[in-house]
Amino acid sequence: MSVRPPSLSQSPAAPDAVDAAARASFHARWLAEVVRRHEEAHGALPDEAELTAARRAPPRFEDRLLARARLLAAREGWDADLARLARRLRVGAAAALVAAFVVGWAAGAAVLGDGGRAVNVVWALGGVLGAHLVGLLVWLGAVAFGLRRGQGGGAWLARAGRAAANLLDHGARAGPAAAALFGLLGRGGGLPWAAGLLNHLLWAAALGGAAGSMLLLFATRRYGFVWETTILPVGLFVELGSALGRLPAALGFPVPDSTALAAAGVPASAVGDGAAGRGWAGWLIGCVLLYGVLPRLLLAGLCAALLRRAVAAVRLDEDQPGHAALRARLLPDSERLGIHDADHSGAPPRAPAAPAGGEGALALALELGDDLDWPPPFGAGDIASAADPRCAPRRLDSREQRQAWLAAVRARPPQRLLVAVDARQTPDRGSLGTLVELAACAGCLRVWTLPGSAAGRLAQWRTALAERDLATADRAVLTDADAARRWLETGA
Repeated sequence: MSVRPPSLSQSPAAPDAVDAAARASFHARWLAEVVRRHEEAHGALPDEAELTAARRAPPRFEDRLLARARLLAAREGWDADLARLARRLRVGAAAALVAAFVVGWAAGAAVLGDGGRAVNVVWALGGVLGAHLVGLLVWLGAVAFGLRRGQGGGAWLARAGRAAANLLDHGARAGPAAAALFGLLGRGGGLPWAAGLLNHLLWAAALGGAAGSMLLLFATRRYGFVWETTILPVGLFVELGSALGRLPAALGFPVPDSTALAAAGVPASAVGDGAAGRGWAGWLIGCVLLYGVLPRLLLAGLCAALLRRAVAAVRLDEDQPGHAALRARLLPDSERLGIHDADHSGAPPRAPAAPAGGEGALALALELGDDLDWPPPFGAGDIASAADPRCAPRRLDSREQRQAWLAAVRARPPQRLLVAVDARQTPDRGSLGTLVELAACAGCLRVWTLPGSAAGRLAQWRTALAERDLATADRAVLTDADAARRWLETGA
């Protein structure tokens, strides 16, 4: 499963490939939301191996969040849970469509009756299309109101979606997975379009069922057709029937001519024989299909396109507490400093001889991860000028802090300088070059690797420091906190 959206530099892909990439990207973000919600509710998961693997992704925070979530979800079994929930939601939607078709079939049969009495065409058409028309107007009004207000009823739609998901899947993990799914859709603006797509498909199935039952009954029973009124002018029904029949007639449906339209309104008569009866049957079925099923299918296609666009635009909310807490671990300070590549310019620069003299002791942190405690509870000597606030944390994370501390130690060289580094990170030219510059300003320098000998890249640090004469008698590598404290305080 891909955890990154397709590159913009790739050649245009086929529509099905683009849709597959969008679905994979959304699925990855769904996994990340599940992981975030779980960790916010139950605490952080153990993730050292997953974190190390995620740092190999491009240095974009969301890319690394997705990579970490994918690995954790595979380990915890959430990927299979999400696939099961998605499958059950599809099965539930298919069952709802079948139920809608059956209800529509029954409604179509009900409005026609058993053929023992004439079919009132006004009541028959109103009975099949009336509720559809009211529902369509309500939906259009809700969409217009939501667009004008910049909202889409996401909150109650999300609650309804979670309730439906809980009915379909009673597993302990179904609730959080559904909450993550509908929360992500709501944030991306796709939830109203997903609800609209299902709504229109259900109506299309119901109206299709009604048209199917009417066609079957017209083929197997003889019906008479009338329209009746007491207070309305007769011409109104003739004009209405003629207007509604124009589109079905244009598409090949048989419709009643003006004579049959007028004859159906004659008291105590029912048109049901010959061409007139076939015309009324075609008129009813054509109106149901063209004014009921067709608009719903067109609107379902529109909702599907808007949903696809919303899903492709979904991004994680990186300011959520569960995500924000991972920023320092997924984007270490050493990467934010800006130098990551190896030095290909030849032999690495070596530290010059230590200067004579100097006084006091100083402990600094070079690109240390925020999850490591700093400053230590010892050796708080601070030689920097209080006028420069960049020196206050005794950290060298940014270029500004590095420049400020280099100026401070050049102005007042310390006798003993302890520099703590994050040995979980690969040593790069930026950090090693800074150590070389600091070594030129201190009588003795020690590099303290945190979190100590358990760090995965300690051997790389030792090798790189030795190549730059930073692992000699006066410039040793320390891995123990007690040894670092003892050397900083006593020089032993």
